Amino acid sequence: MKRLLYILIAASGLAGCAEKLADTGSPSEKGELERSYISVTLKSDDASVRAAGSEDFEYGDAAERFVENVHFFLFKGDGTAFPISPAGNRNYLSFNINSNGTQPDETGNPNEGPNVSDVKDKILVFDNYKGEYPEYIVAVLNWDTKHIQPSYTLDNLYNALAGIRNTNNHFVMSSTVYADLLGKVVRANTLTVENIARSEQEAKDNPVEIYVERISAKVQVVADGDVAGKDATYDIGESVDEVPVYAKVLNWELYNEYHHSIVLKHIYPETWGMAGQIGFLWNDPNRFRSYWAGSYSGAFPADNHFDWLNDGLVPNTGIAYCGENTRPVVKDGEGKVTSDPRTNVIIKAQLVKADGEPIEVANWYGHNYIGEQAVRDQVASLLSSQIYYKEGEEYKPIATADLKVVEADEAPAGTAIEAYEVFFQLADGSVGKAWKTWSNAEGFKDATADEINARLLTVEPAMVYKNGMTYYYTPVRHLGSTGSDSEFGVVRNHVYKVNISDISGFGTPVYDGDTDIETPQRPADIKSYVAAEVRILSWKVVKNNYSVN
Repeated sequence: MKRLLYILIAASGLAGCAEKLADTGSPSEKGELERSYISVTLKSDDASVRAAGSEDFEYGDAAERFVENVHFFLFKGDGTAFPISPAGNRNYLSFNINSNGTQPDETGNPNEGPNVSDVKDKILVFDNYKGEYPEYIVAVLNWDTKHIQPSYTLDNLYNALAGIRNTNNHFVMSSTVYADLLGKVVRANTLTVENIARSEQEAKDNPVEIYVERISAKVQVVADGDVAGKDATYDIGESVDEVPVYAKVLNWELYNEYHHSIVLKHIYPETWGMAGQIGFLWNDPNRFRSYWAGSYSGAFPADNHFDWLNDGLVPNTGIAYCGENTRPVVKDGEGKVTSDPRTNVIIKAQLVKADGEPIEVANWYGHNYIGEQAVRDQVASLLSSQIYYKEGEEYKPIATADLKVVEADEAPAGTAIEAYEVFFQLADGSVGKAWKTWSNAEGFKDATADEINARLLTVEPAMVYKNGMTYYYTPVRHLGSTGSDSEFGVVRNHVYKVNISDISGFGTPVYDGDTDIETPQRPADIKSYVAAEVRILSWKVVKNNYSVN
């Protein structure tokens, strides 16, 4: 979505036309002071930058367009700070639009406060030496004042981090960054002689047009037409003991969703090419926009853990917001992925029968079973000739009831168990039994419970979809299948509408829904994928179909 801000410079910034400040009796070495005025009108006008009948753009709702405050940063021609007062060190001008207005609630419901187009004719004042005027201006909306430093160079502001929403839950927006027709990066609006006028009216005849955009991205998941991405059931093409299995989507959330973005977008025309060498036309100077970005190089604050029970969503909307993230996967010399910092959609589902009843699937040694007990039966059968306990004078083989399954995060350090697997240990009620091991060489031999548990650790781990709990995941795709790092990523002021068209396979098992999952993983021997149609709006859009293994 395009944010059009008309910055009306009404100051007498030209020599001989500015208001002269009162003589203080202490002449400056740099000359006399002037007072300059900026008259500001904010306008939001998506229709003016949207082709007739186009679905490429979406008008933001009231909560997404709400304006609480605006900060204008002024810079000299070399990018250094232009102070708003010769005696001070601050280089930004601010005003509140609606500091006491109605705010969006936690569900994101629209409020009745002002949006960009409601703000008109605000006068900002700064003092300057005669003949010295700012040459560049940048706008930042809804930034928490307490997080703003007194002064910024253009480079400092370019690299600053901001939360995607302020403390009042309003969306932070900033000037757009794009490449001009010659490939030069435009990251600030130029103030010309024509913009600095003799009168307020003359300034209004020569406004500065500043386009702004939200520094966040918006993701919406739709499952079988449900806008919140819930309750749709998919035939996953699997069965267990001739019982067909389906996946019912219960909820979703984002993984690696950053809650901060760089204040001004980073773009690299010399690397990406102006003719779409990265796989799509990323630059749109006619709309003062670019549709790709370079990620912040430092450590982003991120929410990169999740658990199955926590939906992580704004209730009932199926919408989540996140910071910009276009970081690529990191691979070693052999092409193996060592780090995947991309933003993913985690789809939380439950395996069910045709009638909707949950089905607990378990997998051990490549075979699928119904229920955890069926796997314990198999393990007990395997060990029945190796592990015994003595009851009176009778030696009895280890049985199903003597075993329990334990989550991977409870395994001793150094144990080769994947996070989605479970391993076997003695059940609590069997620890005190008189355990024996049997071998042809030694016959029966006394064993402690710890020794039996150590032996159980060597048994092949299992996967148990407890009560059918599973998850699927896929990185968010950007503008098209490029086969390069630019294929995936979330970019500011884009809406990613993910429609789940198909789910195949059992997914990744979850044994305890409260367990914190640090990194989503796919079992090596369980094939699963999500097929989705993705529409990307800005609040821009393109259509993609993809399947992710």
